Amino acid sequence: MIIAIAKYFGWPLDQLDVVTAFLYGIMKELVFCAVPEGVDLDGDFDCLELVKAIYGLKQASRVWNETFDEFVCSIGFKVSAFDPCLYIKVVDCHCVLVLVYVDDVLITGISPELIARTKTDLKTRFEMTDSGKCAFVLGIELVDGPDGSVTMPW
Repeated sequence: MIIAIAKYFGWPLDQLDVVTAFLYGIMKELVFCAVPEGVDLDGDFDCLELVKAIYGLKQASRVWNETFDEFVCSIGFKVSAFDPCLYIKVVDCHCVLVLVYVDDVLITGISPELIARTKTDLKTRFEMTDSGKCAFVLGIELVDGPDGSVTMPW
């Protein structure tokens, strides 16, 4: 949907990737794991308490999403009623949209300054790789047409 909105209005569509996204999530419940083989600890431990959500943990996606959601809402975004992964912010009649899917973020809006400020805000909280203009989404290439359209060739 965000691709269609960006293309319809002629807005730029930028992409960011959150580096080690799941490690930003702090566990709110007690979760333990076995001490990995080959790890030597002082004391007689047979398990460890997980403080951060790690990849592969069934709670990891939820904990990461809660962490991202809390931060984005704290900087003035509202969760879309149509898609809980889409966030909307309006500043002085200028709209910016942020879409998160797992650890990738798409940003679009009418104001390049507001997009840049949003990127800066996100980068102050999360380590991110800024890919600039979005060329691939979920492994699908986006090709801009000369008429402003976009195609996704297979």
